[in-house]
Amino acid sequence: MAQEFKNRNHSLIQLALSALAALSLFFACTPEDKGKVDRGTQNNPEELTITGDALDITDNSAVLTGYANLPFELWDAEVGIMYDKVQSFENAKKVVASGLDGNNKFKVTAIGLDLSTTYYYKSYVQNGMAIKYGSVKSFTTKEFTGTVDLGIVMTRADGTTYKLYWAKSNLCETGLCANPEDYGDYYAWGETAPYYSSQSPLTWKNGKSAGYSWASYKWCNGSYSTLTKYNTSSSYGTVDNKTVLESSDDAASVNLGRKWRMPTDAEWTALLEQCDWKWTTNYNGTGVKGRIVTASNGNSIFLPAAGRRGDTGLYSAGSGGYYWSSSLYTDRPHNAWGVYFHSDGVYRYYGNRYRYDGQSVRPVSE
Repeated sequence: MAQEFKNRNHSLIQLALSALAALSLFFACTPEDKGKVDRGTQNNPEELTITGDALDITDNSAVLTGYANLPFELWDAEVGIMYDKVQSFENAKKVVASGLDGNNKFKVTAIGLDLSTTYYYKSYVQNGMAIKYGSVKSFTTKEFTGTVDLGIVMTRADGTTYKLYWAKSNLCETGLCANPEDYGDYYAWGETAPYYSSQSPLTWKNGKSAGYSWASYKWCNGSYSTLTKYNTSSSYGTVDNKTVLESSDDAASVNLGRKWRMPTDAEWTALLEQCDWKWTTNYNGTGVKGRIVTASNGNSIFLPAAGRRGDTGLYSAGSGGYYWSSSLYTDRPHNAWGVYFHSDGVYRYYGNRYRYDGQSVRPVSE
């Protein structure tokens, strides 16, 4: 019994010595494989880890691959990918792989990325404080599908700037409309679904039989003087001093997700001031009327004159366009800012249209 214990103890000592030897080599590895040839996706067993390709790149995600040739002593080491917007990896994010396939390959998914942005990434193997990296590679995320860069750069209150991208088409309840000339659906300000279940034939949803009116509007108790949200004056109901739609009440954010939202009044104003708005009666041969908005960089979007819905009717379809912003008109909070146009002009307005009016939504993203 004593001899069996002695033999088992000797085996454990040998295993520990082997592990220490492997870890010595592991700790001796430099942070980068300087001077080595980048073999891409070829798995060279002489290297502990190799950075692979970036696959399935979208506007906000990418699948990143790598290889880890782990000796037995390091079989439980952590493997994965680190990525950052700068090559110094000062604020790198780390995504741990769930395991290796039969070729020692692993893959992870980086999500929540910024669109049209270059990222640097590298594979790693880590055991305790010791870490070994593969070579540094890069990829660039795509623009949002369905967006147009009109060269508009906005400045936030804190002084930071961002580029604004405009959707190619209006908002439908099922997503972006298939074509720029499609009218899309009509939304009351601060509501995320149209009041009807079908426009042809027009079929109203339960509780919305009065059409677009204060009786149907979500954020009041039946009148413009009983507002329950987004109100700056006690003359109009409960005051909460909210002046911009929250994402949960933003039709674009709710129906499209991710970084989509309705444009603010300031963003519509920038579009008015920085672009040329040309009236057309036959957009792209479709016979649809509206405004072609062209930027100085040559890119353009089309805003169809989809009209508006009030009560149970459809008004000005084919002759006027009514588009919501996400900004409340604070002097008269039963109104909200938007853009209105017809063949003779384009206007920033709050108008005589109430928040319950069904108007078009043209989403934007940063």
